[in-house]
Amino acid sequence: SEGAMAEYVTAVIGGQLFGLPISRVQDVFMPERLTRVPLASSEIAGVLNLRGRIVTVVDMRARLGLPKADDGKLPMAVGVDQRG
Repeated sequence: SEGAMAEYVTAVIGGQLFGLPISRVQDVFMPERLTRVPLASSEIAGVLNLRGRIVTVVDMRARLGLPKADDGKLPMAVGVDQRG
């Protein structure tokens, strides 16, 4: 509708600002105990157990063709709803 406001969660990846619709964001967390997936594409960092759910972790730097981070900071993860 006219005048409707949209809310976004923002993230900086490789110095670029990205916005994700807040209605699609389910979790923001520090990934731990990531399990690598043999023969997966380079953008698939692995899978992890997030409160009893097995979720796929996508390395957005790899997906966007950006170099790996070398700033020493621990990565953050954003869980989004990909259904539909």
